[in-house]
Amino acid sequence: MANPKAPDFELDEPLRGAAARWLNLVPAEHRHGGGESAKDALQALEEHTRSCPVHPLAALWVAHRHLSDPVPSVRIASLVLASEALWWLGHFEDARRAAQAAADADPASSQALWRLTVALYRQGRFEEAGERLDDLLKSASRFAPAWALRGQVKVWLDADNPAAGRADFAAAAALTSGSGTWVVPYRIAGADFQATADAQIRVHDAQTGGSSGGPVDVVLLPDKSRVERGVDPDRRWHLEGPSTGGGDSGNLFGGLGGDFAAGARSRVSFGMRFVLYQRNIENLCQDRATLREEIRKSVAELFDAALESRAAVAIKGAPEQHAEGASVPGDEDG
Repeated sequence: MANPKAPDFELDEPLRGAAARWLNLVPAEHRHGGGESAKDALQALEEHTRSCPVHPLAALWVAHRHLSDPVPSVRIASLVLASEALWWLGHFEDARRAAQAAADADPASSQALWRLTVALYRQGRFEEAGERLDDLLKSASRFAPAWALRGQVKVWLDADNPAAGRADFAAAAALTSGSGTWVVPYRIAGADFQATADAQIRVHDAQTGGSSGGPVDVVLLPDKSRVERGVDPDRRWHLEGPSTGGGDSGNLFGGLGGDFAAGARSRVSFGMRFVLYQRNIENLCQDRATLREEIRKSVAELFDAALESRAAVAIKGAPEQHAEGASVPGDEDG
């Protein structure tokens, strides 16, 4: 996680001010521990890196405690952990600030570069994220999530091109052969995607007796300006209208899912707009069958959100967060 030969550095005043603000995010019940040696401190930081997605507040507290550690490598590792915790908590600019400081202090840290990359991506700064990924993959060429994320970045930069990012997706899939974690996306024409979505509406109407209403709109990707304001760049669908039901939330932990409810189409408020993001759904699917199933699940989630229902048997599509939630195995190739 940390480079034992990391150069010495000091946190500048703007970063110290930001760190004080981070501390205010942590409730008292998450403030535990202290007094480790440098070796134990690094071990504690590594342990919290593994549990960070589940316990980001505890991780942020541990990271903050070590920002003033006398050992440079501990301070750098603290910044990296703080960046990840802030990312999971939805504070993406602070996550970028912490990771940038770590990368500036130790340019050899793959972890710092990765956290900087995912923060930039989450802010919609795709060109910069791509540049950082180019740098990262020179030293961590077997880190599959970086290849997958570079594929996603290239899709964002050239959404109209069905082949965008294909080689990067293929590299990620090859590194995890047999696991199914990363796939080479199956692409179809927009009209074909629209027809598949419309077919799911008709199936639903036949099953529930609802009215057919208007079709689900198909858009390649979310609007970049909305991503810059916090919307997840990887999200699969969007609900817009009198009541969003949480469908457009940028929250990483927003509840999703739910099967079609009986008569759903006839009970959806007038003026609702249902949107599927074609490229983000395709990014999760390796063939036509899985793509059709993912469209079905995403449409089911849309109706659930529109009705604010909580069906007993929930149907959830593949999670939007995938590559960005990973951690580099170590600060060496691999």
